[in-house]
Amino acid sequence: MKLHNHFLKEDLEQASKEFECVKDLLIAINDEVQSGNMEKAKHLSIDLTKSLHELSRLAEKKKKMDDINYYMKKLGTAQVIRMIVHAKNK
Repeated sequence: MKLHNHFLKEDLEQASKEFECVKDLLIAINDEVQSGNMEKAKHLSIDLTKSLHELSRLAEKKKKMDDINYYMKKLGTAQVIRMIVHAKNK
């Protein structure tokens, strides 16, 4: 996963930590299930859910910023077009 495609630059360090945590927890949960320790696997799954929630929150933050930037760019383009049309009409 290319983290820079999914998270803001300022959130990359935190996202990377959470991503690594998710990968480690998945392995640990699998190991515990294979060993028959369902209670431990269940507790690890709570930590997994928290890390996934944090990754989701950070990804949503980038999506919102990307949307804002997209509309700001479109708005900027529309304003330039209005200025050109207005200048031609003078």
